[in-house]
Parts: sequence; structure tokens; C-alpha cells
Amino acid sequence: MNTAIMPTYARYPVTFVRGDGCFLFDEAGKRYLDFASGIGVNAVGYGHPQWVSAVTKQAATLAHVSNLYHTEPAAQLAQRLTQISGMENVFFANSG
Repeated sequence: MNTAIMPTYARYPVTFVRGDGCFLFDEAGKRYLDFASGIGVNAVGYGHPQWVSAVTKQAATLAHVSNLYHTEPAAQLAQRLTQISGMENVFFANSG
């Protein structure tokens, strides 16, 4: 465990080193089913080739941009979400 990380809350005594699909693996290679999904983020799994390709392409083009500005990916996602939800618009935010 890393003592340089401030102990603001208790952590489980495991260090994950990789993920594959819905599983996480610790330093000894033990497999865990990921029920927490990063807590507060989408459960997209780990290492799916289409996801890795999409993230790699986007990171090489444009990474994080504040929501004070417009971006084409945000506009495309908003359009898709309004289509499938029936709502007029969406609000993108983060939890800080």
C-alpha cells in the first residue's frame, strides 16, 4: 500500500494492476468481479478493443475541455441522448 496517499478513508487491502472485461486482477493475479465499477463512473469494463480504440482516437485528437466551451463530441452525445430519452436537452456536469 502507498503511504504517500493521505488516508482520508479506509481502503481495502488489495492493489489492482489490470482489468479485463468486468474483472480486476491484483498483484498476485487473483481475479475479482468488479461490482464497484470505479464508484460513480460508468461501468464500461476494462480493455474492450472498441472502447480502447475510441478513447485512443479521442485522446490523440482532443482530451478534456471545460464545459465552458463547445466540442463536437459533446454535441454528438447530447444529440444522441435527446433522441433516445425524448428530452429536449441535456446538462453535462461533474462531481468535482
